[in-house]
Amino acid sequence: MTDTSSILVVLIDADDVKHVFAAWPDHICLAACLTRDGDCSMVVFRRDERHAVPQRLLGILAARSDEVCFVPKVRGFETRHFLYSDERRLMALVASDPDLLDEAIDYSINYTYALEEGLDPAVVLGLRRPAEPAVPYKPVAPVVAKRAPSVPQPEAPKAKAELSPLLPEFLRKSAEGTRRPTFASVRKAKEGMLAALS
Repeated sequence: MTDTSSILVVLIDADDVKHVFAAWPDHICLAACLTRDGDCSMVVFRRDERHAVPQRLLGILAARSDEVCFVPKVRGFETRHFLYSDERRLMALVASDPDLLDEAIDYSINYTYALEEGLDPAVVLGLRRPAEPAVPYKPVAPVVAKRAPSVPQPEAPKAKAELSPLLPEFLRKSAEGTRRPTFASVRKAKEGMLAALS
């Protein structure tokens, strides 16, 4: 690293990580962030997010762009020559973290789910806050109408509580199944059962 940069970020492609973890997802890459004081942070991302990763990492690492250098070269940032022996030591460090594979699989599943449901993957994964509504929400005090004590009105049938449209179909069916009426746990013997017992 040069004198001005204090963090080295090595971007490792999914094909290279597969040499360490055979079950590594095909499209998930890894950013190994190494600091001068010996700390190491591993951040997973998709190949198609590669253009946004440098800015995301600056936020995660709370660093300025002049404090970070990237291997391989990333436009707008410093770089450094990375030896084969350095690469081997880094891959041994990656292999020493078994939770990294679970994190990559979870990231892949959640990202794919967000895409399939038409959601913003960055919001679903917590990488960005959802857009705020243009008009701030102001609660309105409920209006209470007074009734004259007359003939009691019959109760209106209770409306079914609506399920969230974001709820996957299999969970929606499960939730609807729990709304079925429940019956008393006392069983009454049928006539045929009584005849069989006597």
